[in-house]
Amino acid sequence: MQVNKPSTVHFVLIFIFSIGCDNPFASREVEAPETQQATNWIPPTKASDVLDNLLNAIKDQNLTNYMNSLTNTALNGRKYKFRPDKKALIRFPGVWDNWDLDTETTYIINVFQAVPDDSNLSMIFLGEGIETPLPDSTVIIRDYELYVPHIRTTGQFPRLIKGRAEFHLAINAEGFWAIFTWIDDSIEDNSSWSELKASFTQ
Repeated sequence: MQVNKPSTVHFVLIFIFSIGCDNPFASREVEAPETQQATNWIPPTKASDVLDNLLNAIKDQNLTNYMNSLTNTALNGRKYKFRPDKKALIRFPGVWDNWDLDTETTYIINVFQAVPDDSNLSMIFLGEGIETPLPDSTVIIRDYELYVPHIRTTGQFPRLIKGRAEFHLAINAEGFWAIFTWIDDSIEDNSSWSELKASFTQ
């Protein structure tokens, strides 16, 4: 039986392959999987989708989705405004004078960073809420409850907050709904979202 001998071409190919890697027969190191931030984003084609996105962004600690729930003046010409409840307005004078998207970003980043990795933010909207459509916008009023298991000193930095939020929403240039005015109101003696925001701007 005739056995074919390796040709010169075979040797050349083997040589080229061997110089292209340190050890062609060594096993590859396993690459670490890419870390990806949790996201539960819903394209907000309905005003109520925005509140779902806001809730999920807080639970997921997803900064991008949180900020995308708020209006962008470059897209719809409306400047984002936050109106705090009366108690927080008195307790934190001056904080609200120039509240804008940058301030909102600072506050929510500080909240996310203050929550340990082994803890989770808990956020719910209570009841059905009230939605009032307007000619060029809509208003949704919802009671909320938010638990923030942060590691900052208690007292000035509330952990459990309850209140009522009035969200004014409009459609931006991309055809999606977003919040352009957020009005907060405390309920009884509970810490409000306003107090959380003011505390975590520091």
